[in-house]
Amino acid sequence: MRLILALVAAAVVVAPAMAAETFSDPKALVTAIYDDYQPGKLAGDPTLYYSTKLKGIFDQSIENQVFASDAAMTGAEFKPASVFNPFLPDVSALLFDVAIGEATVIDDRAVINVSYHNFDQPRLVTIAMVREDGNWKVDDVASLGREDHWLLSWALMYDPTGF
Repeated sequence: MRLILALVAAAVVVAPAMAAETFSDPKALVTAIYDDYQPGKLAGDPTLYYSTKLKGIFDQSIENQVFASDAAMTGAEFKPASVFNPFLPDVSALLFDVAIGEATVIDDRAVINVSYHNFDQPRLVTIAMVREDGNWKVDDVASLGREDHWLLSWALMYDPTGF
């Protein structure tokens, strides 16, 4: 019983530490994001990588029930954890040819392009980052390929149709 309690206590300490992982390099941040989408891994909550500004926009969209109509249309219960994932906006995932570009950095801002094929669909996203307290965080995401075009922050604030 003590062993079980010790394991549970260790999990409680380790889980927040993993969630608070820091990145001193923009490419390391983007690489960590897409490592979550490899076969056999469960992708975590994408908001863990968000900057303070993007988290605020996301939280406001939850408060404004931006995603609630999606659940209402299907009859499902709305759960904030099941909302749009900008790093992999498809419902199903089987990624091939993931290519993470080099970061363009100016002061405390950076941009990286990521391309991949999900099943047979090519995708191209641009991830804008900001350095907060010495660590890189995602500040916005844009979809720029053949598929639907969107800018995450704009869609969370202004898009009446949602995703």
